[in-house]
Amino acid sequence: MESALVAIVPGHRPVESGFPDGLRTPVAVVGAALALLIAWCMIELPAAGARGGAQVVAQSQELLVNDLARATADSISDVAGDLSTAGALYTVHPDKTPAATLTAFTRACPQARGLALVRRSTGTLLAGTGEPVPMESLPNKDVDRITVNLVQDQSGATVVLTAAPLAGTDWLVLVTTGLKIAAATLSGEPAEALLLTTNDGQVVKSRGDFDPSYQQLVNTASANATAVGSVTGEAGKGPVVNGVRTTPIAVYAPILTGDPARPLGLNLVLVGSAPGQGAPQTPVETAWATVALAAAAATTLLLLVFGLVRPLRRLRAAALGGHHKRRHRLREARIVAGALVGDAVVDKRGRISARTLVFAAVAPLLACSVAVGVVAWETVPTVPELVVQGERGLADVTAGALRDQLSASLTDLRSFATHATGDVGSLKPALGNLIAQNSRYRSVYVTDANGAVEVTAGRTPLRTVERPPAGSGLHQQNTAGRIPVLYASTPLPDHSHVLIGELDVTKLSSILRRSAGNGKLVDAGLRTLASADGYRAFDPLTDQSLRQSVTDALGGVGRPGTDEIDGQWYVIAATTVHGGQSVDPLRWTVVLQQPLTTLPLPDNVVRRHVLAAALAAGTAALLLLGWYHLCFVRPLRRLATAADRLARGDLKTVIYPERLNEIGTITQCLDATRRQRADTTAPVPLLV
Repeated sequence: MESALVAIVPGHRPVESGFPDGLRTPVAVVGAALALLIAWCMIELPAAGARGGAQVVAQSQELLVNDLARATADSISDVAGDLSTAGALYTVHPDKTPAATLTAFTRACPQARGLALVRRSTGTLLAGTGEPVPMESLPNKDVDRITVNLVQDQSGATVVLTAAPLAGTDWLVLVTTGLKIAAATLSGEPAEALLLTTNDGQVVKSRGDFDPSYQQLVNTASANATAVGSVTGEAGKGPVVNGVRTTPIAVYAPILTGDPARPLGLNLVLVGSAPGQGAPQTPVETAWATVALAAAAATTLLLLVFGLVRPLRRLRAAALGGHHKRRHRLREARIVAGALVGDAVVDKRGRISARTLVFAAVAPLLACSVAVGVVAWETVPTVPELVVQGERGLADVTAGALRDQLSASLTDLRSFATHATGDVGSLKPALGNLIAQNSRYRSVYVTDANGAVEVTAGRTPLRTVERPPAGSGLHQQNTAGRIPVLYASTPLPDHSHVLIGELDVTKLSSILRRSAGNGKLVDAGLRTLASADGYRAFDPLTDQSLRQSVTDALGGVGRPGTDEIDGQWYVIAATTVHGGQSVDPLRWTVVLQQPLTTLPLPDNVVRRHVLAAALAAGTAALLLLGWYHLCFVRPLRRLATAADRLARGDLKTVIYPERLNEIGTITQCLDATRRQRADTTAPVPLLV
């Protein structure tokens, strides 16, 4: 290429568009975005790694407190269900006198502290039993549905007042019951306390030692308890543990009853203390991703600038000016430069193509983002012991909720049976009411002594016809099949019929779904009866860590821990469903497995931030690749093909610019060269 480049017409400069067509635009735009990303990583990753302590512990308890609040609400709502069932039975065999009526309802509500029968129209007391019922706390007694309210009895204690109108009469049944906090394993040092509070922070029920100095924190939590949440007190103002001051915490959740759920004006608050600061991560643990992404981004941008942008801009300047001579390393640039001076490039080897250079330039950033993402994805977070123990508490609450459902089903049937006199066929409306008021059943029916169904309500019974077990109890009929057959049974007063209520496995699974992760209910043979996730009935537990956890729980030595299952780490906790003569023989166990990556831990926050940064960097790399390849590399390759034809003598094919950018300018210069050569080589017409 010794001859001078042929320039475009002097004084004429091709028009080039601005954004986004310039060669430097992708580098500038994506480079600025990457700079912001790196700056965000430098600021946010260390800050996220330094978070923790009290806030982490508080957030880890939110699911437990919410589950406890639901269990407390269930215990309150059970009274309404008992009253509804008793009312339906009353319509079958009505008692004429108020005293006899109240006696029937007393048998239906064994947890009642006091009962009263009043006239709705006048509020006159007709009969009463147990503790005095604060009737004056229900100013409007003309109600047409079951209502639940918080009131104070004569001693000033807060109780639940449930009112149920009696169909076909002017009577209203009032029942007071005490407040109960669901059982749960309380951890922490010092031990935590569970409180039932009103919205103004008044403590009406407590379990555990409550430090009065936490009252202001309790007031704040109670006022904010429109949904589950947590608050932390002033750092270092908690009790001294192991020579270190702790930070007070309060976790809260509202008590919601009814359908649809409505606030009762009662909240469950867990108070305790936690370390004021978490163990901060070292700069190496939080900065490695920033350094790696910054180095990869700089490499990519420099390769693009010095390997593609500057060479093509020099070629453009040469095409416009016609006086630069330079050896080009890009294959396409060398071909175009040769065509501008009339040289055909024969040997095209030993030069890198623009497409290869763009792919090679983007590769470091893309590979680094993938590597950083994989490392972050596979990183196992560090789990504080308090968080692990919180999973045990969650398992206890779930097992307690299941136990309450099982026990309540047997209580329902026993209460129903005390009123089931006379012809069993007349019980069908009351059975239908029992199904409607209690979602725990899939079907309720009466069988004869041999197990044949005589009257039923709900879905078709699954239980195989066989002689029912003697007495009252809870039973598991099968250990194989499509659906587990779990039922409660109790004999009717005539001793020739048995009342059976089949439990809805879907309802049991919904209780398991309250917990995070995957919860399972398994029998003594480690077969799955219900699960929070999709499952096949009676699938055995296959993972050894889950089997060992259940075995330990059945042996009374269960303890939570972390273990790897199918390549992912979980917190595992198991608790037996126990607490009564009817429940204990089942030997059922709740086992929970929650992925460590879903826990509210600083490590997980850093992990999510690093994954987001890796994804953003990978997206930037792909954006650079697509932008340069579509807007510059492909037009440049087509220009090189046209330049090669021109250098080999094709002066007829017009070379059109595809885009008004640097490549378009070079294209116009090349076409100007073609026109000049076509003019000089045209034959001179002969004069005749």
